[in-house]
Amino acid sequence: MTENQELKMQLLDKFANIEKPETVDFCKAAFEFLKEDEIRVGCIGDVKPLIDETANTMADGIYYVLADGGVVPFIPDMGVDGSLDGSQVRYVGIKWGSRSLKVALHDAANGEEITLTSGKDITKYDGYKDNYLDAVADWNGKANTEHLKAIGLNKEIVLADGEYIPSLGEMYLIYLNRKALNQALELIGSDPIKDDWYWTSTEYSATSAWTLYLSGGYANTNPKASGTHHVRPVSAFIS
Repeated sequence: MTENQELKMQLLDKFANIEKPETVDFCKAAFEFLKEDEIRVGCIGDVKPLIDETANTMADGIYYVLADGGVVPFIPDMGVDGSLDGSQVRYVGIKWGSRSLKVALHDAANGEEITLTSGKDITKYDGYKDNYLDAVADWNGKANTEHLKAIGLNKEIVLADGEYIPSLGEMYLIYLNRKALNQALELIGSDPIKDDWYWTSTEYSATSAWTLYLSGGYANTNPKASGTHHVRPVSAFIS
């Protein structure tokens, strides 16, 4: 990374607030004043810190995750000057306090509403969350998904390496950041999170799993093998 690129990233991380456009204007002006070479602000190819290098300093917000592992802050109304190349983006990341996720660019099964599993769970499983307080505190989507695979995950849910179905807690993280997340997704031509019900990997019982309504934030349960909802894969962002 060049000195100019490091300067730009430091300004964005320390002073930019995605909820306050005036802070973005400040970063632009400061960078223009301090830079030595001509660099277009907002070029997706310019800012590529590795996730491991920024894990302890990244500001809360939405990030584009590139094919090479680099990350670029998404700042609404930043004015990317037509230089944003969506083909370089593999995920949209969310960092919120100690929690983070990479969200896939599209729903599974081409966006269709589908069942979660192909049959009833007949294993001896101690991971059921049969009350809301336990379910909403579940952040173990990766482990939950492994159990769903063991009992017969719907074959239409194709997950890339490292991807899993978010738990109820993780799906609430998506819900709470949905406005900015959808702005970032739509800017690169990807599918926004729908105003609809989504499966989570948090299981209520042998027959049911928790779902979340991404329009109003309501949680419910539904039969895994007969109920139909959307699925949005996720993967680990900062660990």
